[in-house]
Amino acid sequence: MDVLEQVTQMADRLSPPEQLQLVEHLAKRLRIRTLEAKKPQSLRGTWKDKFPEDTDIEADIREIRDEWKKEFDEL
Repeated sequence: MDVLEQVTQMADRLSPPEQLQLVEHLAKRLRIRTLEAKKPQSLRGTWKDKFPEDTDIEADIREIRDEWKKEFDEL
């Protein structure tokens, strides 16, 4: 007997109002987990301590963008 069958058997022992309460409880937990999974991660937190403190990200991005522009102009 798998876990789902065991849970179903236990739920069958509950009264209809208790079964409804169980379903609502499980749905709420699933909804919360789904919302948490959809929350975007902060890139600041994700990339924290991955680069030296003195790194100028804006300048690095500008340099990459300029190189891409040159490559596109050559096409």
